[in-house]
Amino acid sequence: MKTKAACPRLFEVEASRDGRLGDVELARFQAHLAACAACAREARALQGLTEALRSSPGSAHADELHVRRERTRLLAAFDASLVPEPRSARAKLWLGVVALAALGVFALFLVLRPPRAMPFVSPLARAGDAVDVRPQLDAKWSRLVEGQSDTVTLESGTLSIHVDHAQTPLRHLLVILPDGELEDIGTTFSVTAAAAQTTNVTVRDGRVILRLHGKPALALSAGDSWQPAPPPLPSATPVTPAPAPKAAKPPLSTPALTPSASAPDPAADFHDAVSAFNGGDNGRAVKLLTAFLAHHPRDAHAEDAAYLRVLSLQRAGDANGMKRAANAYLTQYPGGFRRAEVEPLSR
Repeated sequence: MKTKAACPRLFEVEASRDGRLGDVELARFQAHLAACAACAREARALQGLTEALRSSPGSAHADELHVRRERTRLLAAFDASLVPEPRSARAKLWLGVVALAALGVFALFLVLRPPRAMPFVSPLARAGDAVDVRPQLDAKWSRLVEGQSDTVTLESGTLSIHVDHAQTPLRHLLVILPDGELEDIGTTFSVTAAAAQTTNVTVRDGRVILRLHGKPALALSAGDSWQPAPPPLPSATPVTPAPAPKAAKPPLSTPALTPSASAPDPAADFHDAVSAFNGGDNGRAVKLLTAFLAHHPRDAHAEDAAYLRVLSLQRAGDANGMKRAANAYLTQYPGGFRRAEVEPLSR
């Protein structure tokens, strides 16, 4: 009887559990796992073996270094068994026992190894999930999916999150922050944390509820952003002026000092541009959004400003300007949230 060939990606089941796949490879394999019966069966078998070993009374006394050595020795013996040579029935039985023991030792290692600080992707995640989390390269975060509850924990860095409640209306997303939490109410937003505190929240669509420790809850809607208030400047110690020489005469008048121009406020600039856009003043919106991108190219709102500039030019009937702005958006943000909407406008 001819048996069906095993999936060529079967080895990735073990690699994904061992943390040897990068974020991109892990996401691709999770999508493959949802469609491949062979890989899914292997994943369930490894999970069952892990749970059995975890409940074993002797697993608590195993040394990790011993587990590694045993795994290396048993896998080497298993590899040697692959060399084609005549063997007795007893030898074949021994090789089968070695293979099973190697698998058991490795599963025991998975149970006892210390947790790795890397993003966790639930085995239940599927391609086209309603929650799309896109971290920046330096972000430290994790994710746990349990039924309709989705919890994302952000330690530091920036996450851009899109939740499609039309796809999964009952999905509940909660973002745990170093100093509070953020609850989604159906939206697209980004959140940044640094030095154990939340530093920026920007909402593109929908609404979120921001709850920080010791502060009242804050509701943010589309176009809103939040940043912590800057710390108060330390009060300067008054300096007693030196007494003027007796012969010196005070000036009749002191010329007024010209105040230095204050630095641009990215939050205020973005709010003015969005207000012009929402009010239908497309010409002013284009100018304000262009100025915002020139003055704050690295701000968390920069991608939103680039996208709104494309729409403002489209509304104003400037086809050439819209095309140039769309191509600028695609060049600056090749993996942007609005790529699917901007791409047709760039042609």
